[in-house]
Amino acid sequence: MAVFLLITIPIALSIWLMCELHARENELAEITAQYEAQLQITEGLQERLDEEIASAKEAYDGLLSQMSQDTDAEEEGQELPQPVVEEEDNIRRVYLTFDDGPSAYTGQILDILDEYGVKVTFFVTGTQVENNPDMCREIVNRGHSIGMHSYSHVYSDIYKSKDNFIKDYTKVRDVIAEITGVTPSIYRFPGGSSNTVSKTDMDELCEYIEGEGVRYFDWNISSGDATRSALTPDKITSNCLSSVGNFKNAVILLHDTGTKYTTVQALPGIIEGLMNMEDTEILPISEDTEVVQHRKSKEIE
Repeated sequence: MAVFLLITIPIALSIWLMCELHARENELAEITAQYEAQLQITEGLQERLDEEIASAKEAYDGLLSQMSQDTDAEEEGQELPQPVVEEEDNIRRVYLTFDDGPSAYTGQILDILDEYGVKVTFFVTGTQVENNPDMCREIVNRGHSIGMHSYSHVYSDIYKSKDNFIKDYTKVRDVIAEITGVTPSIYRFPGGSSNTVSKTDMDELCEYIEGEGVRYFDWNISSGDATRSALTPDKITSNCLSSVGNFKNAVILLHDTGTKYTTVQALPGIIEGLMNMEDTEILPISEDTEVVQHRKSKEIE
């Protein structure tokens, strides 16, 4: 008996340590991707501010020039042209996205969304779809968008090589299509397209996805619920709402897993906060949605 324990305990401990290592690698990749994405978002906001300042200066100079021309025309008795008023789309579009499901909490999330009449997007994993086929069908049946978030969500396997990635991508696509009857056309890379864990050039993978006629979406607002330590519902809500005003198209990252109940608790406050914002719509990702991507493929550039 003692010999048996001396053999089995180290084996069991090794297996547990390997599982923990995989979990920590995934968590680190998620956090790193969110940090890098936030840096890119900050840089993007600075560029946008510079462009708006330049645009405002140009408009001001144009106004001065037009005023000078109008004065000259008035002095000469000419009839002034009537200004052309162009309609501007002032609607802010917000896309709530849930990664990693379906989970034990997906049903509650769907019920909350129904209560508010809101449609969102679920980026699901193949293994979870196989574990929860009825709930995956329910996502589609209730009118929400469904996208791919890898089959296994194991970074070390998915990103080991391009061939590995293609096998994983094909598997999750086929599983979703078989179970829901819908072939998904949107994808979210585990860790985002800006992840630094991949052993394969991410530009290659981005180009492959687009070559399949699929668009990939990252995010420009993170709820922060990917960390192992659960955030409070109020903190998650604050993370989601505090930066929305900076974007015309805001893609918010949330997670749908069995360890993220505070995300479920935060959802009503997030929805109500968005609904109280002027000229703001909550929409599911569709063919017409403007992509939000951390990394543009070389083909696009």
